[in-house]
Amino acid sequence: MTLSETRESGGPPEAIPDTEASGRRPRRPLSPTGARYVLLIVTLVLAGAFAGQVVHGMVLGPSWADGAQRCWEEGRRLFPGSAQTQAEYWIRCSAPLQRRQAAVSLTGSAAVLLLGVAGLWILPRRLLRGAGPLKAAPAGWQERAARVANEMGVRRPPRVMWGGGHVRQAFVVGSGRRCLIVLPREIRLLPEEEAEAILRHEIGHVAAGDVTLVWFTRGVWWALPPVLLTAPLVAAVQGWRSRDSTVGRMLAKAFWAEYGVRTLVLVVIAALVAQMIMRSREHEADLAAARGQSVAPWESLFRRSAQAERTWLGTVRANHPTHPRRIAVLRDPRLQLRPTVVDTLVVGLLAAVLLDSVHGLAGLLLTGTSWSAAPVSALTAGLLLAVGWGVAVWHHTRVREDGTATPSRRLHLALGVSTAAGLLVRLQGTGTAPEGTVLGWPLLIVLPVAVVGAAALTTAFADLWSRRRGADRIGQRDRLTVVAVGTLLFGGALWLAMDFSVFLTVFRTDRVLNAALLDGPHSPSGAYKAVALAAIAVPALWAAARDTHRGAFRLAALTAVAAVAASVVTRLAYRPASAAGDWTGMWRLDVLTALCAGTVCAGVLVALRGSGGLGHALYAAPVATVLTSTALWAARFGDWRNPFEALVTVLLESSLAGLAVVLCASAVPAGLLPAWAAGRRAADIAAPALAVTVAAALVVALRHYGDALVLR
Repeated sequence: MTLSETRESGGPPEAIPDTEASGRRPRRPLSPTGARYVLLIVTLVLAGAFAGQVVHGMVLGPSWADGAQRCWEEGRRLFPGSAQTQAEYWIRCSAPLQRRQAAVSLTGSAAVLLLGVAGLWILPRRLLRGAGPLKAAPAGWQERAARVANEMGVRRPPRVMWGGGHVRQAFVVGSGRRCLIVLPREIRLLPEEEAEAILRHEIGHVAAGDVTLVWFTRGVWWALPPVLLTAPLVAAVQGWRSRDSTVGRMLAKAFWAEYGVRTLVLVVIAALVAQMIMRSREHEADLAAARGQSVAPWESLFRRSAQAERTWLGTVRANHPTHPRRIAVLRDPRLQLRPTVVDTLVVGLLAAVLLDSVHGLAGLLLTGTSWSAAPVSALTAGLLLAVGWGVAVWHHTRVREDGTATPSRRLHLALGVSTAAGLLVRLQGTGTAPEGTVLGWPLLIVLPVAVVGAAALTTAFADLWSRRRGADRIGQRDRLTVVAVGTLLFGGALWLAMDFSVFLTVFRTDRVLNAALLDGPHSPSGAYKAVALAAIAVPALWAAARDTHRGAFRLAALTAVAAVAASVVTRLAYRPASAAGDWTGMWRLDVLTALCAGTVCAGVLVALRGSGGLGHALYAAPVATVLTSTALWAARFGDWRNPFEALVTVLLESSLAGLAVVLCASAVPAGLLPAWAAGRRAADIAAPALAVTVAAALVVALRHYGDALVLR
């Protein structure tokens, strides 16, 4: 905080109460600043892997090509009559080459991180040398710092030092086992309350735990450029040493234009994230300093001299928030928790880039194994979305007052648009741009739609989790639950989109329908998708059961029971003559019947409550599907050879996997609806009636048109 940071502000001074609603304790992880540090680290890792891959192609590319060609020729010689066996041999033979390529890429990631960590040690010492000569402040200042540190829960009070005569800005650095606060000498001319406000702000940084890590942000420009410039430097050296080329010819290739564009994207992302970190850490230090205090000293300090008016470029480049923004956050700390469009665009873009890069690297590392790269990349990108965006949504939802709006639906669309843009970056596909996205051009449409649906479900779960009893006291379990559920929602949606894009290319007719069936009830990975949906439904059910307002929970329960009863009765009433000779068709229609029950349950809840019904659909729809599957299985218990295995691996697995696709797709339009409250008595009557009518109609429709939905 500088001495010149002042502002004219009207209105009576207010105190920041020391409560959960007014702001979080700065030490708590997963704050806006903490989540943005994760984004910055991911950006640096991606940049290093990008540069490492290009360097591998220039230095080790010829040996990789010779080795791959040798493996292919050996496969043709050993297995001349089987193209499939030849391909399998090539995969096994070339696996060491693929892993070497991944190792070189990850070496680039390690290099950029090591340079960033080096900045943690070099940059603060450089700043201290420039601020000298330093002189210990009088004992009164040390005692004041110890008192404030004790109020903020800082175990080791920082030492207070006077800076040199040219120091105009207070700052704090870590030095050994204790932090140092360096104050400008002019602070002694300020009123006591204003001087303590500056001291409290600097100790607020210590309480937030970002005194050391902030240098990682400032060291980005020491770490990122050297790594990104390594590839062109290697190309220049190769051109200089080559007899058939020159430096100019090597760097004039079209490849370097692609490299430059991708480098620019990474630099812009890093700059945006670093700026967001610097601004949010100032807000968090302000809130920590003003907790339990009046904001009057800050307003007086800002009023002492006006802040210089910023141009639009200065506003974009500034690392500190404006004075009006800082006062606004001090008066209403919830503003700091609200996810913004810029946050959303950056997280979505970075998640798609991470998805593509991890898919490429995992494909190299897993070559020759039975593992697939799709779930690894989907869950990694899903974790980033859950931490970078989902946690912010939960924080904002948790502290908003009754009657305030949930995060804007525009953010869901912004997240989808930014993921589509991120798919086009293709760090691992540099030089192969005409091939489209990682799994082809259909993914450019399918994946953003899936992300929008997952964003709507994440917002709905955050709202559900924030309204349970005891939500005002958050602990480690709450954080882990929110991150885990967000990862499953986003990661599952990404995995569904990737599989769907692949299946679209398998069929020539009815592509969308057959791809949806293979992605859902007939999925080869249906067990994982079913377990993920069940893992989401359990905490959602627990949160809804602990809600102080039981009307929505009652409505969801009535809807689920009605959908199950109508589906089971209608299905069992239909016993076609061909049942004995078409057992496969029978159990697959049972799976679709259970899927109908869950779909109807979710649809009725959304129809009666708008987007407010999505959170309850997360548990009511799976419960309806499970109950319907179990009832149909019990009715034919004696017909199964291994009845309990059939219940788990046939009925429940297939029906829940199909419901995962339905919920993700239906959440896209449902999440854009406003939330409204249904009349209690009218809803209790309308929900069962509507569920019974629609469920019975859908099951009857399966009797006549179900063959089109049964893959044989």
